[in-house]
Amino acid sequence: MRFLSKLLILLLIVTGTSFAGYRGKVIWHRSYFISLGVDALFSLGGDLNGDGAIEANGDDTDDVVYLPHIGSFPLPNIEAGVNFNQHTIAVHFGIWQPDVRYGEDTDYFTEDDANYWRLGVEYRYYFFWPEDFMIGPGLGYAFARYSVHGAAIGFDKYDGEYREAAVFATNSFAVSANMRYKIRPFGMDVALRYRPTFIRSLSTETAGYCSLSETLWHHMIEVSARVFLEF
Repeated sequence: MRFLSKLLILLLIVTGTSFAGYRGKVIWHRSYFISLGVDALFSLGGDLNGDGAIEANGDDTDDVVYLPHIGSFPLPNIEAGVNFNQHTIAVHFGIWQPDVRYGEDTDYFTEDDANYWRLGVEYRYYFFWPEDFMIGPGLGYAFARYSVHGAAIGFDKYDGEYREAAVFATNSFAVSANMRYKIRPFGMDVALRYRPTFIRSLSTETAGYCSLSETLWHHMIEVSARVFLEF
């Protein structure tokens, strides 16, 4: 989240200085946009495959946390950003309840849904500006929380075995290929992204925040489509 905060500060600095003058002429053209859309997420594989477990070591108790299987799911989202000439910086937020399973080949095998939300920022560079049709590459960063119901299992000396949610804190970077088409003041953004995701910590209600001894990795491909209003 600290890294994301720094990128958001950079966004504010850029938007505040995106007008420049030379001999009374404006050389930067700025506009804003807000969009609604959906990302289709497809798993390429990794550590979050529903097979295996790790220990969450707390001050008073240790939980066994089963790693969930991340499959394919949609992520509805909202995005807001700024364009200055061929450059775009955008912030997005998405939330969904994807289907999940964990505990493969164990007595704790479970199929359920999970709570997932993601907050991210992305920079894009568009060729052919200021035409209505533009294409270009992008680079992004996102922080997400993936809460899996009942994936943490522990034992209390008074109450016996208990189950509770395990919350995975994930960070990811993304490289993208983007296409933008404008029918002013509206338009559409379409993108293809590769997103490697890494997890260095998780938390449970009983064990609290726990740093992992090894980083977990998972790889995703995203197909994104959004409709925007530019102003």
